[in-house]
Amino acid sequence: MKTLCSKISNLFKNFIKRNERYRTSVLDDGTNITRPFSYALIIFAVVAIIFVYFWNMIVTDFFDRFGFQFFVSSIPNFFTIIQKMVVQVNWSYFDKVVAPLVDTIKISIIGTLLGAIFSLPVAILASQNIMGKSKIPNIIKFFLSIIRTFPTLVYALIFSFIFGYGTFIGVLATIIFTFSIITKMMYEIIETIDMGAFIAIEATGATKLQAFRAAVIPQIIGRFYSIILYNFEINLRASAILGFVNAGGIGIIMNDQMALMKYGNVAVIVLALLAVVIVVQNFSQYLRRRLT
Repeated sequence: MKTLCSKISNLFKNFIKRNERYRTSVLDDGTNITRPFSYALIIFAVVAIIFVYFWNMIVTDFFDRFGFQFFVSSIPNFFTIIQKMVVQVNWSYFDKVVAPLVDTIKISIIGTLLGAIFSLPVAILASQNIMGKSKIPNIIKFFLSIIRTFPTLVYALIFSFIFGYGTFIGVLATIIFTFSIITKMMYEIIETIDMGAFIAIEATGATKLQAFRAAVIPQIIGRFYSIILYNFEINLRASAILGFVNAGGIGIIMNDQMALMKYGNVAVIVLALLAVVIVVQNFSQYLRRRLT
């Protein structure tokens, strides 16, 4: 394996060297100027190869198994369901939607707030410019990369096997997802701020925590609140499908009504959720504009 990697590396080096004469220009005074090598073509080729590979693995495999005629003939099924939802809409079902919808909002609020609270101190520890030469930031970043591998629904499914079913599972899954996302976004913001004030305050004898509170927090607090609101929007949408793994919220009754093919009830659920999402989204955008 090492020999193969070495051969590939030498192949690229030779390619770059041969390409150098095409990138070299001679000025009137005889000076040679070589333009930097562009990896755009190589990146494009790699992306194209990956795309073709997955296209063959997923799309081509689908058409080989079911055929193009099956694909075309199945498309009208979508419009049939939409038509049934419109024609059979059952407004009397709204009373049964309110309680699960409130649970969905509760899951989003609690999960977002707790995840945000836990994320800030960890984001500080993950910031290399705050921690100096410590290896703690690298360890935390690696840990966060593992956490972000799984979406909220997967965490809810895992917790359902551990703790059983219920709204608490949805809250746990939302906390972990929010924690991983906000922590990553915050340490990236902290690592790009102006450290002049932090260094000056620390030089006076203040601790890192005191310097951070006086010099860093005023620079990041507005964006921190904005990120929390943005994650709340994401969590509200995500928590709507947590019910599909019995983790509470409106997804439970949506899954049940879809299984029973009661599309009129599904229409009421979708419209109620859509109304809440639109209200929360507009209110969140208004607050984010005020904060930034």
